[in-house]
Amino acid sequence: MGLTKTYKDGTKPTVAIIGAGFSGMCAAIRLQTQLNLETYQVFELEPDLGGTWWSNTYPGAACDVASINYQFSFEPNYEWSQRYANQAEIWAYMRRVAKKYNLYEKIRFRTEVTRIEWNNSRQKWIVDYMDLSTGERSVMEADIVFSGAGPLRIPFIPKQFDDFEGPKWHTAQWNHSIDLTNKRVAIVGSGASAIQVVPSIVDKVKTLEYYQRTPSYIIPRRNGPYSSLWKFLFRYIPFFHFIYFKLNYYGSELTINIFSNKLIHRLPRLFTTFLSWGFRMWQVRDKNLREKLTPKYEMGCRRIVVASNYFPAVCKKNVNVHTEAIQTVKGNTLTLKDGSVQEVDALVLATGFKAQEMIPPKYLFGKNGVDLEKRWGKNPSTYYGITSPETPNMFFLLGPNTGLGHNSVLFMIETQVDYAIKAMSYMMANNLSAIEVTPKACQEFMTELDKRMQAKVWSSTCQSWYQNSEGRVTALWWGSCGQYWWRLRKFHPHNFVASKRI
Repeated sequence: MGLTKTYKDGTKPTVAIIGAGFSGMCAAIRLQTQLNLETYQVFELEPDLGGTWWSNTYPGAACDVASINYQFSFEPNYEWSQRYANQAEIWAYMRRVAKKYNLYEKIRFRTEVTRIEWNNSRQKWIVDYMDLSTGERSVMEADIVFSGAGPLRIPFIPKQFDDFEGPKWHTAQWNHSIDLTNKRVAIVGSGASAIQVVPSIVDKVKTLEYYQRTPSYIIPRRNGPYSSLWKFLFRYIPFFHFIYFKLNYYGSELTINIFSNKLIHRLPRLFTTFLSWGFRMWQVRDKNLREKLTPKYEMGCRRIVVASNYFPAVCKKNVNVHTEAIQTVKGNTLTLKDGSVQEVDALVLATGFKAQEMIPPKYLFGKNGVDLEKRWGKNPSTYYGITSPETPNMFFLLGPNTGLGHNSVLFMIETQVDYAIKAMSYMMANNLSAIEVTPKACQEFMTELDKRMQAKVWSSTCQSWYQNSEGRVTALWWGSCGQYWWRLRKFHPHNFVASKRI
């Protein structure tokens, strides 16, 4: 049965989309192609689209998901230059897709959404926004809101580095005006960003002081260029690209068992642990350094990093790996807990993001004036990460508990957008002004999620950005992408309360 694309009176809902990264782009494109809907507006804080792929331009920035899977299923790219694309190539792909669908005409750049509030009498969202270039404030009334701001958008910058007097910046705010050639550089952090930055600047700097709090499990990055022959096969041989895409997708799906605590799944995790151990043994011959780079927690409870050039980089003579905590920062000097002192010319903070701060304070007010940031607190409660009882007609994209540790989040985004499209079609077919998920359906989902998450290694005692301060996993989906799609392949009207249009 096809989708209903208009109300009976011929009108269409007005839609506000917050964010112009992959999530916002997907929502805009699917509204156009599936509902023939052009009555939408995209709000983007930055001067161009791209989200994280616009912001993160640090040296070595790249995706750790294979390029063939890191693209919209409805917009295959036959021209990826290599198996794992870098930031510039991913951003170019996003801009190319945006131009094809004329998205630039629908995006308000350098515009900050300052407040969103549900007006129950009008059955609409009141979206307050400000043009950052002029300071002008305006208001939009929207029937539907897609929130695609993304979880990894607010850099975490520890206060202890405020007193550093030299040039300093976060990896997501890379200062390209500073030439690091022959400089003494400090990098704080040992996650995926740092692991990409270190090999990219190590041969340029004089010395690299590398402050590692917790080492990562690292497996080889089997990267390589796509030849002209591969690109020809992708573009011109029927089903070749589709089959290759599916093989990569299902190959990634199988790795979900690495994160399971079930006895039957211990073997896949043991194999991956052995792969990481052997890789480290092969590339790091210095025993003392290897000990510093060896994780002391269970494989998978923190993000597994894919990199082949990191270990050779930290083995270079101009790199000093520090595992002691930084005690004081004064001027250009960093003093460690063991009393050692390092003086540096520039400081790079690879300290991650405020992933648990999903909603800014006094920003989102739902039904009956509920402040969602306060209602959620540290424990967001949603229906499959897409909506909540307090937010009628609002759809979160890559919301709570929908991130992944094993496959491409673009699959999750597409699944969520498609579910929202079905919900909107249902609204138009039944002449509804609003739908809201029931507290019962939301609670049933959260109860199941918490139960299933206990069987995953992410719920172990090792701390990660997947968990809130209470140790509850709020960032990840518990299962495979296929399981998520299967549950959301149809809209579930029995789990929603509907309001008729007046």
